[in-house]
Amino acid sequence: MPYWKIRISLFLNFFVFAILLNTVGIVIAQVIVDYDVSRLQAGTLEAFKDLSIMFVSFLVSSYIPGIGYKRAMLLGLLAVTLASMLVAAVKGFWVTPILYASVGSSFALMKVSVYSTVGLITANQQEHTSLLNVLEGTFMVGSLTGPLIFSGMIAWRHWNETYWILAMLSTLALILLLITSFDESALKAHSEQASFKQMFLLLKFPLVWIFVFCALLYVMIEQSFGTWLPTFNREIFNLSTSQSASFLSIYAASIALSRFLVGFLAKKFSWLTIQLIYLSCAFALTLFILAQTFNWQAGVYENWYEAPPLAFIFSMVGFFLGPIYPTICSIILSKLEKVRHSAMTGLIIIFSALGGTSGSLMIGFLSQRFSTHNAFFFPLIPITVLALVLIPYKKLSDKFGIEQHTA
Repeated sequence: MPYWKIRISLFLNFFVFAILLNTVGIVIAQVIVDYDVSRLQAGTLEAFKDLSIMFVSFLVSSYIPGIGYKRAMLLGLLAVTLASMLVAAVKGFWVTPILYASVGSSFALMKVSVYSTVGLITANQQEHTSLLNVLEGTFMVGSLTGPLIFSGMIAWRHWNETYWILAMLSTLALILLLITSFDESALKAHSEQASFKQMFLLLKFPLVWIFVFCALLYVMIEQSFGTWLPTFNREIFNLSTSQSASFLSIYAASIALSRFLVGFLAKKFSWLTIQLIYLSCAFALTLFILAQTFNWQAGVYENWYEAPPLAFIFSMVGFFLGPIYPTICSIILSKLEKVRHSAMTGLIIIFSALGGTSGSLMIGFLSQRFSTHNAFFFPLIPITVLALVLIPYKKLSDKFGIEQHTA
């Protein structure tokens, strides 16, 4: 089986969906102006995206082995291609909820299938961890590329015409996947096990409970920084809105860089050692920045490169957070039978969404109750707890034998 072609297909699939998912903020800003809709109405686009991801993950992920990973990915790519063409061809707000419902639903199919396919094309846990980190790094590259494509099209043409480009990218991904051979015989032999209850059956294992807690904690940390870092830069360092946005790009780029790096390191060093070093650095960097910015007196900066060095340093916190998520996901998936990877990925998506929402809300509450500066002490708590929980997670995952998951 040509694994190199499958890997390229998976990378392209994740790249396309990263662009579609991470440009919703740009689209919200554009529809408010172009289609004269309220901010509340425009904000529902985020809900169409997130709720459809959770809903489809919850209902469908356990059945994907019966459908087939390749078919599920093709269906997702076809749906977003048609939705992108609709938005590009029709000017009107009503097409955008259709777009994001399609993107969210398709991403649920895509992520479950991609994560599960990794288990089919890797020989051991080290390879699995390495490939998943590179995939998630590619996703972050797509997150950076999307705003650049949109900004160029907004300056040149109408923003909705950007979706002709995205439709072409998703069509290319669809064609590549269509001509790529998949050996899913290992799934077909156990396809009768695919059912809605598979997701709940996984919860009988203590390892799964510790994992979903780790996943929730990680996404809570990442979204705390990702959502509120621009506000911190604006209020503490006195950066403009555009400058703050550019520093968020540095944050995303640092996550991508670290994931690519750990994709190499995972084959040579213990994953727990890497994770604990990274989390310790994230804790120390955050505490250092908060100590240095206590009663900070900010100046006025005309250009982003004139901003305080501390703003650049703090944006690099993503480098020490990036590899945590794909690594802990890889550990649990590599310990389970391949037919159960889709159900497990469904749990990953659901608890990740819960962690992201709770992290953003907590920082928002604390910043309103106290101050944005003091609110950023909060991520230090889940960082510490996650580091402590990873130790029993490592012990349980090492002991998790094949006889424990042959229900």
